[in-house]
Amino acid sequence: MTQANIRAIENAMSAALSHYAKTTGDAFPTVPQLQFDPDTGFWASAEMVEQELVITVTDGLVTTVSEFWAKAVTDTAVNLGGSADELTHLSLTWLMLHELHHYQMGHFALTGCLSLTEAKDGNAFGVASRARLVQPKALKGIKKKDLPKVEPCLELQADHDASEMLIDAYSPDGWEIIRMRVAAISAMTVMIESEDAKRDHKLSAHPKAATRIFQLLGHVIQMPVIEAMLADRHPELGIDPRIPSDAEQSAFNRKVVIPAFLDAQHLARVANAATIIQDLGTPQNFFRDVQIAKLADPSQFHGMTTIGAKQWAQLVMLNSSLLPKVEPATPA
Repeated sequence: MTQANIRAIENAMSAALSHYAKTTGDAFPTVPQLQFDPDTGFWASAEMVEQELVITVTDGLVTTVSEFWAKAVTDTAVNLGGSADELTHLSLTWLMLHELHHYQMGHFALTGCLSLTEAKDGNAFGVASRARLVQPKALKGIKKKDLPKVEPCLELQADHDASEMLIDAYSPDGWEIIRMRVAAISAMTVMIESEDAKRDHKLSAHPKAATRIFQLLGHVIQMPVIEAMLADRHPELGIDPRIPSDAEQSAFNRKVVIPAFLDAQHLARVANAATIIQDLGTPQNFFRDVQIAKLADPSQFHGMTTIGAKQWAQLVMLNSSLLPKVEPATPA
């Protein structure tokens, strides 16, 4: 593995651990061990080896991400204000946060063994991997027909917390940074699906990129009012929120949220991923589906029309039953 790629992953892991500590106020509960594989293929994995969290990343993954952003920043439709190196770093940092959260959220204990074709041994979660779920006792309450949805649910859980940490809290002065970080996340989901497509989608444990972007932008839309929502739901926290005006929220949607959706479409074009563009749908249909999702009323989900939103609706009901079973990891 090239020294430049090793440094890129080491820097991304350092940034990921820093984001975690800043967000939670505590250091990550264990010290992850990084391994570097010279494989030119695009994959990474997180696995437990003798009670240690081991995260493996290939030379091919880092090279692919670097080359993707080198191409994307020359595309006039993708104007994010960041360099290819900056955007590569953000995408890799999000990936490290995603892998860390599989551990932090207790996913290994919940799912038992995951066998990967790319991994020689070990129980792992992986990027662009073919995985097989082995049902442990914790999943015995899950219907057999829902078992294939368990791993995509856990991927969305790790996505959510990793994205929150990378994007950070809302600030009226930080809109450009938010948009750039959202694009970095969207790009990684696009690259993962593109790699899955080279294998067999039926063997993928990942949700569709459009589904992951749907959840991501649903969070971004809510960002200006999250602090106020927390204050309302948890008065015991004593939060005195800054509540943005309707005009500020409208401007945020125009300058960040809608452009972030268009960024995702453009990034899918850079990856020649026409199916992802189709799955995202039109901006009008996508954001109509987001509004339906915000109602949090499953009886209304049938009105969703985009492919990503429909998969999200299928997964969200199972996800709510999985959450009580997920126990945060304790220090090793």
